[in-house]
Amino acid sequence: MPRANARVKVACRLCHDRRVKCDRNEGTACSNCRAAGCNCEPIVSRRGRTRKLPIKSINTEQTRRLPQSFQNVASNTSRHDDAQGDRNEHPKEPFFPALGPSGKTPYIGDSSNLNYLIQQFGNPFRVTTDTRPLEDHLHGAMLARLGSSTAQHMERLHTSAVQSLLNEGVFDLPPTEISDSLVDVYFQYSFPSLPVLDRSAFLAAREEGTVSRLLLNAVYLAASIYCSDSLVAAAGFASRYEASLTFYRRTKSLYDAGYEADSIAIIQATFLASHWWSGLLDHKDPWYWLGISAGMAQAVGMHQAKSYGRLQPRDRKLWRRLWWMVYAMDINLSMLLDRPPRVQGRLCDVAPLSEADFDLVSGLLERDCLGGTQREQSLFVVYAVQLAQTVDGHYTIKLGNSNGLAQDRCLEEISLWSSSLPPELQFSSANGNVWGTLIQILYHEYRLLLHRSNPRFSQSTGPGTPTFQICTHIASMLEFLVTSDLIYAAAATILPAVLSTLSIHIVNIHKGDTGARLISEHRARFCMLILDKLQDRWPVVASFYPIFDSLLKRCSIDVPIHHDTVGPELQEAGSSMGKISHGPCNNNNDSILDGHNDSFNPILQDNMNTTFPFSSFTNIFEDVFLSLPPLQSELLHGGDAFLQ
Repeated sequence: MPRANARVKVACRLCHDRRVKCDRNEGTACSNCRAAGCNCEPIVSRRGRTRKLPIKSINTEQTRRLPQSFQNVASNTSRHDDAQGDRNEHPKEPFFPALGPSGKTPYIGDSSNLNYLIQQFGNPFRVTTDTRPLEDHLHGAMLARLGSSTAQHMERLHTSAVQSLLNEGVFDLPPTEISDSLVDVYFQYSFPSLPVLDRSAFLAAREEGTVSRLLLNAVYLAASIYCSDSLVAAAGFASRYEASLTFYRRTKSLYDAGYEADSIAIIQATFLASHWWSGLLDHKDPWYWLGISAGMAQAVGMHQAKSYGRLQPRDRKLWRRLWWMVYAMDINLSMLLDRPPRVQGRLCDVAPLSEADFDLVSGLLERDCLGGTQREQSLFVVYAVQLAQTVDGHYTIKLGNSNGLAQDRCLEEISLWSSSLPPELQFSSANGNVWGTLIQILYHEYRLLLHRSNPRFSQSTGPGTPTFQICTHIASMLEFLVTSDLIYAAAATILPAVLSTLSIHIVNIHKGDTGARLISEHRARFCMLILDKLQDRWPVVASFYPIFDSLLKRCSIDVPIHHDTVGPELQEAGSSMGKISHGPCNNNNDSILDGHNDSFNPILQDNMNTTFPFSSFTNIFEDVFLSLPPLQSELLHGGDAFLQ
């Protein structure tokens, strides 16, 4: 027999409607009801009462391949016909769609009218005989007013959408062995630096067959970037691009169809979809997908601390990790692309990310794919988020009249952040600390972006300048990763830094003296080697590669490079590095580089405006391209290839 003061597991109706904690005990009203002077009545728990409806409008064989959420919609017509003859009775659950809300109520701001009324009165429908939760009323308010013909038309549209998804094969899964391998690759390579999933919950749901198909395909997409060529072939794909594109299209189709009702799964899946960027002219790029994640995360209240109070401890950790990953990536991309961030940090009050938000998993290998420990992984994420917060708090995107003071202040703050790093995140090639190397690359990348946007430093990139020193630091760390054979595993973190430093190297080849040009070309070739290795896995790199290749052909014709100046790691580059050629000196370059020659190709300038409208490197490319005169015929032919 339960004790008199034992806490009950079901909240009362008043607390449930107001979304506050209920302290109701057996035989004792909760404090909120006592204060309001009303009866403390427990709600009817809906746990374990999920209703599965029969399927009639889609053939049985195809239906077995559909997730339950899509199956439930198929019998809406008959349900609607029954409802038409029963309009005088109290309305039951909405006849279309059969699938109601996922149980994750959208966050409603404090200032909204609806939130104000709910705070004052609780559930507006509490006095009626209808015991459905408030979210069910909100979900079905409009649908209950529809006539028979409208409902039938909605069902035809839905059935057509489902059939289209079936024809596209979005619900097809790889063989179990292949699927297991892809999931393992994801958790081994992508998850450590971007921990947006609850590993054990995801694996359990997958084992039970209840995992979100949207999220699962997004996981496959991320895994297809890192997995071996043999796994790609075993999965039945002719190339890695085909594999990645297939999983991306399935993810996109499921998202566009509105298949997924779980808002957390949508945030996770769209975040992982940002791995895909097919090329510079693809507008559904990482910025697009991250914008969806950021918007949805704020829609469910992840940016407000009070939203976390109703969560279980494990869900609270997941929410915090997911929120801070979305936030940090948003700040990083906004800096790279020179765009306003979607998330305004000053309006968020979520507790900072800490090591306590990471669950150390027993049974994993002592060392990860980068040679680090689980603690080093969590420290990397925590301090990467802190770095994004520091940048966000002291700098916004540059304005036309920027005097560089904001950049100076931000540089000082992130320098203080750097001095606070624990020993596990200090860079040292001697002890092979890879996570320390990656956090330092991220730090120097921010420094480079801040210097490059500062009007006092943007045109000073040669030896003795902060920009040149930053590129030197990044080059040494990239050499460590290459010699450690970790380029593929660390690609997602290092790619922005490789592209940014390569841009600076090209400018220095173009503007510097002979010594600076020699060093810069050596480093530029090294960056090209890295890009050459990664363009098969990251399609957008294949778009950048010919651009940089053409620029190097045009800018390095003055530099006499001897074979003994090229490091051994570059001599192994093969044919891709052989594309960089050297020609005779152009004695007219000095006046051009100093800005005294105003001649440039106007057609090329127009092409620049359309080729790089959303590239973070536009200012660098403009600096190189727009100061060059029309090319000699032998170079013009090679340089135009990527503009056509």
